[in-house]
Amino acid sequence: MNLAVSNAPVSNAPGSLGRDQSTASDFNYGDDPDSETARWRRCIFGKFSLKDAKALVDGKADPNCRFKYKLGPKEFQGTPLTLAVKLDKPALVRKLIDFKADPQSEYSMSAGRLRVHWTGPAVCATVAKGNLSMMRLLVECEASLHGSHPQGRVICFDGEPNVTLLYDASYFGHAHLVQYLLHQKGDPDVDVKFQDDLNITKRPLQISCSLGHDEVVRVLLSAKAQISPDTGDGPQELQDAIDGCHVEVVRLLTQAGADLFCGEEGRRGIDYLFNTNNAVLIASAAKGLRGAREDLVELIQLPDFVRFLATPDAEEILSAVFRKCELRYWQGQRRIIWKTAYILHGDMNVAVGPHKEHMEESFQQQMQKQTTHQTDKEKQQVEEQFLSQLLPHRKENLKDASKIPVEIWRGLLPGLHRNPEVLWVLASGLNDRVFDEKGARAIIELAWAEASLGQKITFTLDLLVALLFWALAFLLNDRRLQDEKWHWLRTVALVILMVIWVRNVAIEFLQCVGFHALGKLWQYFRSLENLADFLRIIATGFSQIALVTSWDEFETNQVLRVIFAITGFVRWLRVLNSLKGFESTGKPMLPILQAVPATLPFFIVVLCWFSGFMHMYYSFGLTDWWTSGMIMYRLGFLADFSRNEMVSVEVEDIWAFWVDSVLVFMGLSMSIIMMNILIGVLAESYNRGWEHRERLFLLERSRLVLQHFTTARGWSKICICRRQKVQAEFDAQYVWFAYPKDPASWGEIQADNDADSAMNVHEKSPSFAKRSETCMKTSFEENRMSPTIKCIPVAASRIQTFTSASDSIPLRRQLMA
Repeated sequence: MNLAVSNAPVSNAPGSLGRDQSTASDFNYGDDPDSETARWRRCIFGKFSLKDAKALVDGKADPNCRFKYKLGPKEFQGTPLTLAVKLDKPALVRKLIDFKADPQSEYSMSAGRLRVHWTGPAVCATVAKGNLSMMRLLVECEASLHGSHPQGRVICFDGEPNVTLLYDASYFGHAHLVQYLLHQKGDPDVDVKFQDDLNITKRPLQISCSLGHDEVVRVLLSAKAQISPDTGDGPQELQDAIDGCHVEVVRLLTQAGADLFCGEEGRRGIDYLFNTNNAVLIASAAKGLRGAREDLVELIQLPDFVRFLATPDAEEILSAVFRKCELRYWQGQRRIIWKTAYILHGDMNVAVGPHKEHMEESFQQQMQKQTTHQTDKEKQQVEEQFLSQLLPHRKENLKDASKIPVEIWRGLLPGLHRNPEVLWVLASGLNDRVFDEKGARAIIELAWAEASLGQKITFTLDLLVALLFWALAFLLNDRRLQDEKWHWLRTVALVILMVIWVRNVAIEFLQCVGFHALGKLWQYFRSLENLADFLRIIATGFSQIALVTSWDEFETNQVLRVIFAITGFVRWLRVLNSLKGFESTGKPMLPILQAVPATLPFFIVVLCWFSGFMHMYYSFGLTDWWTSGMIMYRLGFLADFSRNEMVSVEVEDIWAFWVDSVLVFMGLSMSIIMMNILIGVLAESYNRGWEHRERLFLLERSRLVLQHFTTARGWSKICICRRQKVQAEFDAQYVWFAYPKDPASWGEIQADNDADSAMNVHEKSPSFAKRSETCMKTSFEENRMSPTIKCIPVAASRIQTFTSASDSIPLRRQLMA
């Protein structure tokens, strides 16, 4: 007789008890139908009846007898209790234990690729399905979760204790079981031989990482499970998670402090991650580093940081390398934390400052200034300069500005704002969401502080060049200015233009040298903007040389006139381009400039439409092709036409109908429909640009500061007399910024907004002790005069709260006395 339970697949892993029970073989399983084992099978596989079980026990059937049974393709040998646990029959389990079934009874099977003999107690049967209620039931019945082995190895391979319940639960991915076993003192750091290769050992954390059980990984890490040390290519847990593309596991391991940056170059965990070229995994590691320890993040090398920045969706690496901190100072006898600042320009204050450890050392020195009089004036000067930028007018009360609550952030990596590699990635626009991060904005703001003067000079000179070309156009075309008395103006204008042109050529050359040193020369030449700069410089130089050598030929030579006119046009475009880096002009301009390229698909459609009408009209043979094109352009784009131009009087009777048809259909389709669609396309593109105007502006500004620092790098390469300044340790170039706190949290700030909360209990206790003595004296005097006044308990409670435990007990006794 066969009874089918289920035919779902079952796992072959060690400890696998069948996620879903499969078909049960016949109840007899080759035994005598009236035998003890066959009757137990019929009782357990069939519909359980307390009467049947009691009859078996009364008939002297052994509740701990061993027999074979089959669930799906796997064959087991166990006891009635182990089978009842597998089939999740808690009522039967209770009765079997009442009938003296051993809760520690074992079952066995063959497991793994090596077909090892797997043996484990009945409680192991609860793990595969994550049956926590059954496990608790067995524990209540005195089943052991750790067995007799000191490390809790309850499962044996070929008779050797090996696997723990915690490992088995981690293997099957049941986080609630893992949590329960950890509460039951399970050890998460026991090495277990792997069933497919007994020479390999794994821990619960490693097996859960390799299988992608992120909830289990989270529970194990919260229980302080140890991540294995780096033996090359990073910890084994991280390698397994990367190989399996388990995104959340990679994030959890990184956040928990997995060793990514130590080891030999090319054999580190971060190198193993980057070699996958998997943007999703790299972004998850960046997200994990956001919550990692500062000492771990400080090990990031600059190429690693640049690689993170260049990866799409990995912008959270900036939140990892910029951390909140506290700036403390002494005011009289009080320790104060700066929590407010004036934000006078933009939305944050930025400054270049020393490492946080230097500020802490300076604070400690200020705390001891009463005992030592040695001061470092140079250090104090650097600190004051740093603080005056980060917290301007911090000790003043400005009438036209108000302090607001701020958070102080500091960069963990030095020199980010001056590094061309970092600026190159920001300027490339590979991930525009990076500009939503406060750290990226602080880097660009600091870099702009150094580059802004040069950009202002460049804009002034570009405007001067455009005006001088305009002046030269007046000298060429206005008869009143062609007398010899105006020749001096031409000479002055050409000399100034030549000096500015030489400067521009030198800057372009230095930029080429700087980009070559950066290894980005080919990308520099591939930029359309840089190619336009080259053409503009060539056209400007040619026009100036032609004006110097062949001024008189400009009156008759049309080619020279056209080149001069085009040069004047591109010079005004250069002025427009120079304005994009300034906040007052750049933010409103960039959405407009971005909307123009968005019309390219529209004009492709219009071009085909326009070409069709022009082809049809020209085919009539009424005018030449150029005149036909201009007539169609005026009609389609400007809604301007003259019917007498479209058809002459001589052929009006023949072609009037066809010309009018073209006029009507083209006027409706292009002048009305298409041009209104163009307005809609421009409006939609402009709205998108306006929504992201901050990103567009920071992207443009990053390109300008990149040009500034690559020019400086090129200058340092060719100028042998230039020497790099050797900076002291306290003058390291770290990025700091003060950013306004979320207004929703302003209510948490004290009334004076600068916290006096950094003093610990022992620092506060002397001041409160003095107050308590005063209160004691007052209370004793008042008690003598009026016994009804009771202020001593209040004083005692204050002393108990703010004094140390050792001091509060005697003082309280004195008060009570």
